Amino acid sequence: MTKPPPELIELLYPYDPPVQSLALGLRTVVLEEMAPCHEYIFSMRSKVVLLYGPTERVIADCVCSIAVFARHVTLVFHHGTDLKDTHGILEGSGKTLRHIRLKKLSELDRPEIRAYLREARKQAGLKRPRRRTPNDVVTRVKTNPARRSPWSPTFR
Repeated sequence: MTKPPPELIELLYPYDPPVQSLALGLRTVVLEEMAPCHEYIFSMRSKVVLLYGPTERVIADCVCSIAVFARHVTLVFHHGTDLKDTHGILEGSGKTLRHIRLKKLSELDRPEIRAYLREARKQAGLKRPRRRTPNDVVTRVKTNPARRSPWSPTFR
């Protein structure tokens, strides 16, 4: 599939190695089920967020996302209330969002995760191409410019 961009590796650097591996493993699963798609990666407060949608307007058209926290990774379905929770693992009580919290790499092998991703993709109207191409995933990364200290010689 697609190799993680260096900016994502840099954003994940402060996390413990098991959380890094879990985040990258879940990204691979999501891309395998969602591609072709657009991916938007950014850092937000105490987490790293990866959004997935059918158009370049990923924030507005988001189907699912990955949120990386200090001790776990969460797979969020942005229209999760529309999904049939046949396996009873979707969490959350909001108006639209539902999520699955993952703490171990072995949890990525659960077939119900892929089943929910397929259902979310289908409900969003995403079609799967018959042939895969190298450009199946368009990734954008929002990097935060380094904050400069007022005591730094380049501060103006």
